Amino acid sequence: MIKLTNLLPASNSKFYKLHLTTALFFLALFVFPLYPLRHLTNVLLIVFSALTLTAYLLNPVPIKKTIFKNLVFILPFIPYLVEVFISGFDHTARFEFEKKLFFFTAVFFIPVFLKVTGFKNYKLVLLVFALLLSALSLYAFTVLFISGVPFSALAYENGSYILRHSFEKIVGMHPTYYSIFALASACFLVFSDINAPKNWRTLSYIMAALLVAGVVFLAVRIAFVTVSVFFLVWIAGKKISLWQKFLLYLTTFTISMAAVFLVPSLNNRLSEFISIGYGTTNKANTISQRTIIMHCSWNIFSDNLLTGTGSSHFQESLSDCYNSKNWDEGAKQNYNPHNQYLSMGINYGIIIMIVFIACLVVILHKLFKFPEGKYFGIAIFLFFLTESLLERELGVYFFGLIALLLFNMEPSKKADNFL
Repeated sequence: MIKLTNLLPASNSKFYKLHLTTALFFLALFVFPLYPLRHLTNVLLIVFSALTLTAYLLNPVPIKKTIFKNLVFILPFIPYLVEVFISGFDHTARFEFEKKLFFFTAVFFIPVFLKVTGFKNYKLVLLVFALLLSALSLYAFTVLFISGVPFSALAYENGSYILRHSFEKIVGMHPTYYSIFALASACFLVFSDINAPKNWRTLSYIMAALLVAGVVFLAVRIAFVTVSVFFLVWIAGKKISLWQKFLLYLTTFTISMAAVFLVPSLNNRLSEFISIGYGTTNKANTISQRTIIMHCSWNIFSDNLLTGTGSSHFQESLSDCYNSKNWDEGAKQNYNPHNQYLSMGINYGIIIMIVFIACLVVILHKLFKFPEGKYFGIAIFLFFLTESLLERELGVYFFGLIALLLFNMEPSKKADNFL
């Protein structure tokens, strides 16, 4: 079973205490959903980086190949750095670059830390993240139900706005970000340790099921789709007969449809698609808002296909388009494209967007070798279609920390026995 004392391999090195301290700071980074970003999380990253550099200088190891392969994380974001210098350190360009600064620092220090210390206990790191989300979820939903919001019919109107907004105020993050964190945590719990006692395995499955149930209740549409895809992928990978797979597929479809009709928040959110078909929608409807966002995003991307608008004019161009469609709220709230691929394309053109997708494929190809990494990768790929996750530090830390950790690990030979 995973043990908290098993942070590093047994070592008689005189630098063991330094390595252990660095490892504890690394572990603390994965508690970032509870930290105010740009404050404690960034401070932890700076301290972790300083300790890693010290450990490397005291005990140099070959890192050239390690650093080179991790450049795949930096390559798509180099244009942000170039624009900062070309624009004369324009405030907007600098602000957008600062969101991606993580990739220009952690991409060096995390791989070096893993190399210098020999840290391999990635399951413990993922388990810490998963247990944190489980505790946060238990607290948030307890407070939500005590408040009585879920028992009010008004909570499920207008895209379940009151329900979702109330949850966001409690947990301190948008339901979309919570949902992908929770789905990843559920997978980490399921794959946490095949050799754990039966009671722990049972508890892990229960916590994972509750996290998924919470995600469905919050009715983030892409999260509901992701949960369904998770089960389809799981069924496809099982070594059972085609008839048994068919029954499981049918069961998954039946449960999904039942959830759509029986969970009021999910029913309200998905019914917005139907309202568009009958022409009963308006701009307050989240689907119609997404339609405007998508049209504007594609138009701007098409008009700036080769070079993009640059990050300094990115939001300005979108807001002008929103205003042209008489959607003042969209301009006032500075809504981004809600699509990470399009965000890259609008910023710097189709070539950089292709580079971003190519680098993502390389990263996910490695992550898919891990059982938990496969589902994390699926979630990232799907959420990138409907959310610009890397336009916020919360999304950058989530993707960057977990992807860098798994990308620099070697999968266990026992991985095939996890399901």
